[in-house]
Order: sequence, then C-alpha cells, then structure tokens
Amino acid sequence: MKLSYRGVRYDSVSTPINMVESEGTGNYRGSNFHFTYPRHIPVRQPVLELKYRGVDYQTNATGGAESISPAIRAAKAAVRDVFRPSGMDQARSAIRARQEILSEVAKVHRQNIERSLQHRIEVARERGDQNLVNVLEREMQQIF
Repeated sequence: MKLSYRGVRYDSVSTPINMVESEGTGNYRGSNFHFTYPRHIPVRQPVLELKYRGVDYQTNATGGAESISPAIRAAKAAVRDVFRPSGMDQARSAIRARQEILSEVAKVHRQNIERSLQHRIEVARERGDQNLVNVLEREMQQIF
C-alpha cells in the first residue's frame, strides 16, 4: 500500500498477524461473538485449588475445572503436614502475639477515646453549654 506523510511517499509493509478464535464466546446486545487473540500469544490459565460451598475443585491450564477426590485431598494434607517446616509454628506464634498486641492497642485506644470524651463532657458542663453536652453524649452512645 502506498502512503504519504507530510509529502514523503513510502510503501507500507505490514506483517500479517495470525488471529485465532478462542473457545470462549460472549453475548453482547443479543449478538454472539468469539474472542480472538494473536496466535503467537498463548492463553494460559492459572492452576488453582479452590472451594465452592464446601466442595473442593481444581482449575486446569485450559480453564476447565476438575473436582478433587477425598483421597487426593487427604494425601495432599498428609504431605503438607510431614513437610511443614518448624518455622511455620514460629510464624503462627508470632502472628498470635501480634494479634494480641493489636487487640491490646485497640483496647487502650478505645479507653483513651472514652476518657477524652468524658473530659470534654465535663468541660462543657462546667461552661454550661448544654447543646455541646447533648452532642458529646450522643457521640459517646454511637461509639460505645
């Protein structure tokens, strides 16, 4: 194809791209269509072990799903238990310790908020500002 850009003439040489229709189809405004992708780009799907409503299943590389039998599930669990590094136990204890610290911090934070609100209510009562006292008491009820 002969083209021209700002007075310079040249021939367009485009490499053809082989397009392939995928197995997936769609429906848009009542019309069916197929997804296309370049042939040189493989369409890979992740292989995952999932659970839906208590049923274990595994996706495969083609996008399909296969159910996992109870025997395979038990074998995988046994292998995981045998080869579990001792570091996992340490990690679990560290996670538990961190959760305890975070819950303690949350408790102290809540106490500080309560103490601050109590102080603000006392100051508002001393000043005689009943409107502010009512607002702060409603805030206290919402938080606690």
